This record gives sequence, structure tokens and C-alpha cells, in this order.
Amino acid sequence: MKGDHMPLFTITLDEDGFGEPKRIEFTADDAHQAFYILENERTGRKAILWQGQKRLGALQREDDGVWKVAG
Repeated sequence: MKGDHMPLFTITLDEDGFGEPKRIEFTADDAHQAFYILENERTGRKAILWQGQKRLGALQREDDGVWKVAG
């Protein structure tokens, strides 16, 4: 149906000493799906979450495995 499409999100991860650079695109009802996608990333990884061209925020995996969200 027209208007029922889900937004496109992008996660970018730079080469940061914790892993290779990545660009991951996904569609979802909202941005929380990013945490499931990033579940297997190593501690210390930094990611930027985008919705289309809009930067939603930076995510960093802490030592306890929890992702810290910053603007």
C-alpha cells in the first residue's frame, strides 16, 4: 500500500582497530533494530546510525557489552 513503506536506516562503522569498516543498510519500523544488528560487534566499536541522510546518533559498545548512545 502507498505510504506503508518502512524507513531506510544505515549503520556505518569505521576501521577503528576493533574491526573492519562496514556499511549496513536495513529497513525497520524504528531505529532500535540497529542494536540487534550490532549484537556481534566487539567491545570498543563505534557506529553512526542514520535514517536516510539524517544522522541519528553515535553508538559505542562499552566494556560490559552495553551500547552507549550519544548525539
